[in-house]
Formats: sequence, C-alpha cells, structure tokens
Amino acid sequence: MSFLHNIKSTGESLTGQVPNIILWSLVALALVGFTDSAFLLAKRMSGAPIPCFITSGCDTVSKSPYSVMFGIPLSAWGVLFYLGIGFLALLYLDTKNLLVGKLLALATLLGFLSSAYFIYIQKFKIGAFCIYCILSAIVSTALFALGIAVWRKLKNETV
Repeated sequence: MSFLHNIKSTGESLTGQVPNIILWSLVALALVGFTDSAFLLAKRMSGAPIPCFITSGCDTVSKSPYSVMFGIPLSAWGVLFYLGIGFLALLYLDTKNLLVGKLLALATLLGFLSSAYFIYIQKFKIGAFCIYCILSAIVSTALFALGIAVWRKLKNETV
C-alpha cells in the first residue's frame, strides 16, 4: 500500500480525468490479450501443437526463428505487455496520476507498432499467419485506439 500511497501523494492530480469506461475497456482488452499470449506461451512451453482454425499457419509461425526475441518467446513478451497495460490502467484508475496515464498511452503505441511489425513478418518473411497472433494484433490496435483517447485527454496536462 505504501507504493500506491507514494504515487498518490507525489503524483500530480488531474483536473480532467480519463473516463472510467475507457480505463475499464483497457483492462478488459488487456485481459483478452493476456489470455491469448498465455495460451500461446503454454503451448510453446509444453511443445503441444497449436490448434489453428481459419488460418493454418499457427505452428509455422510459432516455430519460426522470428517467434523469439532476445532468447525469449514473443508470447512471453506478450504476457508481460498485457499485464503491464492492465496494471497501468488499474493504477491510473486508483491514483489518477498523470505520469501513469501518459505511460499507459505510450505503452499502447509500443504494442501497436510491435504488432504491425509482427504482422509484416508473418506476411512477408514467414509466409503464414497465426490466428492467435492476429487476435493479439487486433487487441493491440484496439488498445492503441483507447490509448489515443487517453493521450488526448491528458496532452495538455503537465507532469
């Protein structure tokens, strides 16, 4: 509790706050993304095949050399990313800390750019698509759209 208390007491409070519906939507989408990434990570760790519908390239994508970054599976990075988004959204809901809100908006940009790059890799380097990766890209895009709304609400505030 002292961590949250310190953020509340040292952080700048906002006059114009982000609507709760946006923040709870960020939390819900982060949960969807976390579940998607955790499923892929569990499949990777167990070595079990990934059930693929609509597309047929899930295993091709998950076993490609592009599925690892710095020796860590992209699905693990996804788990961390979505946990981070959820944490930042909940922390902002609790504290209304301006820095937390702006970090949240910037983090959604990072997720969107990463997803766009990974879709490019699937299309032009691997030549196969994973439906779970596409779902993650859709979730990241929706998070980014909400992140833009957060940024617009906070852009005139100073830290």
